Amino acid sequence: MRIEYYAGGRKRRITLAEPTARRAAPMSPPTAEAATVIPTATMSVGGARTAELAWLRAEFGITTVTEGSHGKVLLAAPAGATDPIRLVARAATALVERGLVESAQPNFSRLMAPPPAPGAAAATQWGLNNPGDPGVVGADVAAEAAWTITRGDPEVRVAVLDDGVDTSHPFLKPALVAERDFRDGDDLAAPQRDESHGTACAGIILSRDDTVRGLAPGVSLVACRIGGYIGAGWLADDFSVADAIDWCWDTAGAAVLSNSWGGGPPSDLVIQAITRARTRGRGGKGTLIVVAAGNHEDPAMVYPGDGPDILTVGASNQWDERKTRTSRDGETTWGSNSGQGLDLMAPGVQIRTTDLAGAAGSDPGPTTGRFNGTSAATPFAAAAAALVMSVRPDLTEAEVRALLTGMADSMGPTGWDPQVGFGRLNAFAALRAARRR
Repeated sequence: MRIEYYAGGRKRRITLAEPTARRAAPMSPPTAEAATVIPTATMSVGGARTAELAWLRAEFGITTVTEGSHGKVLLAAPAGATDPIRLVARAATALVERGLVESAQPNFSRLMAPPPAPGAAAATQWGLNNPGDPGVVGADVAAEAAWTITRGDPEVRVAVLDDGVDTSHPFLKPALVAERDFRDGDDLAAPQRDESHGTACAGIILSRDDTVRGLAPGVSLVACRIGGYIGAGWLADDFSVADAIDWCWDTAGAAVLSNSWGGGPPSDLVIQAITRARTRGRGGKGTLIVVAAGNHEDPAMVYPGDGPDILTVGASNQWDERKTRTSRDGETTWGSNSGQGLDLMAPGVQIRTTDLAGAAGSDPGPTTGRFNGTSAATPFAAAAAALVMSVRPDLTEAEVRALLTGMADSMGPTGWDPQVGFGRLNAFAALRAARRR
């Protein structure tokens, strides 16, 4: 089955497996995008007036399921429709062609690839302070030097949009100021079963325990669950993700959004929410969006990291190399994506951070030393941005991005390079430059 819809200002065509009687079979996962796109019988609309929704109902029988913030509406094909997936695609295309809405697309669910399998556990938090055993002394984000300037202001809030965060974790609980679950629709962002990914990301940013310290332990946490594991992947839908982004910057007041997820074709609804955060967050100075580059060693960023005016982060190792399947860390199953849109590198191999306790976690106890991927690199950059905003709350998000990229440590090439962006994150250099502006 082939459907058409608009995204990014142009008509796109995707081929889907024929639906069964119970549900639509998913697309084959695209190699470069590392996500399986699952069609649903729903569509999302941005900026629709009542008259346009009435037109949809009259022409296609489309009905409203729920209304989100900032003009987002989730709609569904009528009960008993012969081919509801194709119907909502046709309705979305027709609505865009009328020219009276900001966006209209099928509301895809995305089954995203899990993070790389954990390898050997790191004995130290080398990403903060690399002793060179193994690796290269100083191949880190210069955390200890950065802490001579600030450990973060609690007025600065960082949102972790992920599979939930264990907000009862003793290393994270003191930092919590807001939480919400957009996958299950409740006010607790607690992960389910073995969903430890978001808890690990949060610890890299702001863990407050001396045994495992976050890069910005003084800032505050906004925990936002946007997806969760089913089978071998991590499922989230576009409407919920867009509504979560708007909630994080607008309601919860987050200054930085850390996004260790991605894949699949672009969603205009999500991109519009990102734009609102960037342009309207922090009283107009802008909320900074930090996104993972991807873990498939492709010469391209995964969506939404391929978008403009966000901070896209790849993974480096203990030797200050871009993580590849042949880099000296010895992990051969994954590599950091590269190419146009890559901004920074940050530590992403064998990272020691917070973990779910017990069998649900990666290791026994409240911490793990085996968290991997650009998922791990992304929260380092989010934390560094929060530190900069702690000393210079007057800076715009674009100015913070420029400081982080402009003060990165060279990984060989001069200036920007498709393999490593502007180089490896140096939080201390960015803070020092911020204070001198």
